[in-house]
Amino acid sequence: MPFFPTTLRGIIAQRIPQENVLPLFGQMLDGVEVAHLLNVIHRDLKPENFLGDPALKLLVAADFGIAHFEEEQLYTAVETKANARLANFVYSAPEQRVRGAGVDRRADIYALGLMLNEMFTGAVPHGAGYKTVASVAPDYAYLDPIVGRMIQQDPGARPSEIEEVKRELIGRQNEFIALQRLDEKRREVIPVGSPPSVAPVNLVGADWHGGNLILKLDRSPEPGWITRFQHPEGNYGGIYGHGPETYQFRGDMATVRAEENIAQQLVDYFKRYAEMATRSYQAHVVREAAKAEQEARHGLRRRSPQLNKEHG
Repeated sequence: MPFFPTTLRGIIAQRIPQENVLPLFGQMLDGVEVAHLLNVIHRDLKPENFLGDPALKLLVAADFGIAHFEEEQLYTAVETKANARLANFVYSAPEQRVRGAGVDRRADIYALGLMLNEMFTGAVPHGAGYKTVASVAPDYAYLDPIVGRMIQQDPGARPSEIEEVKRELIGRQNEFIALQRLDEKRREVIPVGSPPSVAPVNLVGADWHGGNLILKLDRSPEPGWITRFQHPEGNYGGIYGHGPETYQFRGDMATVRAEENIAQQLVDYFKRYAEMATRSYQAHVVREAAKAEQEARHGLRRRSPQLNKEHG
């Protein structure tokens, strides 16, 4: 694990430049959202549990020591060990202080809302009349309604997912905020704009029968992959009358009309065409993912005037 010279507590004490607050807060959202997407709730978020490097403008979430405790175990531990409390009640959500109350990811969102306000104002908001972001940073006044929803006493009135907070921030022109998703296959959290990897289509068997070369593949290729196989971009070789457009696909099988004496050559050409198709289709997927993310961000930005009217 890399060494971090301070925590968010130390960074707040040194007065964070206003223009640096949201980029740092975006990193906090990312770290906690990774945990949530993997079905882990931190339950003890506070400035001391975010490690930081001011020189690199970097923050990471840390100390998941009570994340896996059952609710009753947590309550009992805190209740019976007054001199060694596991949770910091300054940042704990109201439901964490009630025996038997359900605690979910909205408790983490509550703590994040408190810290967002504190990063601007130096004060933790509790009760009515707390020091607002607008009172110290008028250009960021739009954050006050966001903070207000995040720290609602009723969990049901808070955003249910960190993504909701991120979408509002993106709608306010904060381009550095990243949407994330869980890659189920790899069990890894990645940016929404990250395109899926196109798996290669490998040849696992070949047979010649009745004037047809029958190729067994290790998987069924996508329609887009097949299109790029049959219509390659750029220069490619082949046997006249047996180009890539003559290969037909059905599930994990490909067939092409061929004389037996050229079957091996066609197998070799198939492998070459398959590599080209995979590269071309991957490039297409990358472009489409980038386009989809930009369209999503544009849609959120278009909602910004409406959000200003509703919450400003």
